[in-house]
Amino acid sequence: MQRRTSNSSVFQQAESAAKPRPLLLKPAVFRPVLLFSGLMLALGYHALELFGGGSSVVASEHQGSNPAVIELFTSQGCYSCPPAEALLGDLIEANDLENLVALEFHVDYWDSLVYGGHGSHKDPFSSAENTLRQQLYNRSDLLGRSGVFTPQMVVNGQFAAVGSKRRTVLEGVRLLERPAIKVDIVEQSVSTNLNSGEAGLRIELTGDFSAVPDDTHVWLAVFDIKETTNITTGENHDKLLTSHHAVRQMELLSPQGGYTKLKTSDGVLQLDTGIILGEGQGCAVLFQGAELGPVHGASYCPTSLWKPKNV
Repeated sequence: MQRRTSNSSVFQQAESAAKPRPLLLKPAVFRPVLLFSGLMLALGYHALELFGGGSSVVASEHQGSNPAVIELFTSQGCYSCPPAEALLGDLIEANDLENLVALEFHVDYWDSLVYGGHGSHKDPFSSAENTLRQQLYNRSDLLGRSGVFTPQMVVNGQFAAVGSKRRTVLEGVRLLERPAIKVDIVEQSVSTNLNSGEAGLRIELTGDFSAVPDDTHVWLAVFDIKETTNITTGENHDKLLTSHHAVRQMELLSPQGGYTKLKTSDGVLQLDTGIILGEGQGCAVLFQGAELGPVHGASYCPTSLWKPKNV
């Protein structure tokens, strides 16, 4: 994977009216959610189960048409993480790309932990930037299960849950408002200022920006589409683990100062960039603050740009 710039300095400085289809699971693994009759009783139950008795939340099923965003914080050195990674894979497989943006962020704080005679395992997908991302979420007053732990799923940058808790994650997605800003990404002709092999992208943002802070940015996530690793050491020794959409790099695309610095055409915010994807890689765009908080918009890059491995 080649990139023109890196977001490491940024992290260091920051430390239609149509209702969307609900998130689905493959029939073989779907477990129906039992709902209480009566709106007040249902919301009271979910507010307690999902968001904690001391949290104040406005839960609504009146959602926009934009995709939900699920981020899984995980590690190959964590014994309880494989079920969460399998759940993320189920969600990716069962939902179309317009309904869900799902990403795995492998943290590095498990890499040095020694598991008896099996030693430690260095997760090849882990990074200090991914760990910092989780720490920033913990500082942003997430609803739900607070703390820095694995496996953890974060929904729309607002709500956290144990990543293997299928019911809780799906209910969080169902009850939270979807991101308000629509993100469209189209491939365009490569201009002369782009490097050889680089694809051109135009990113367009539309919607009601009244509730979007000025310092919200456009981020490009480059990820490995699907990788299987034979684990020989650490807590998951002798296991084959499959990762889905494991993020390799988050790059800041918008200008310093946030999205308000982007050019506007007919009321649409636009940003042009280039990207080089390696074998087995795909990408997505998130519209979110440098110190995180809610995801205001998201989309995968066109799959015509993805480069699945030849099996």
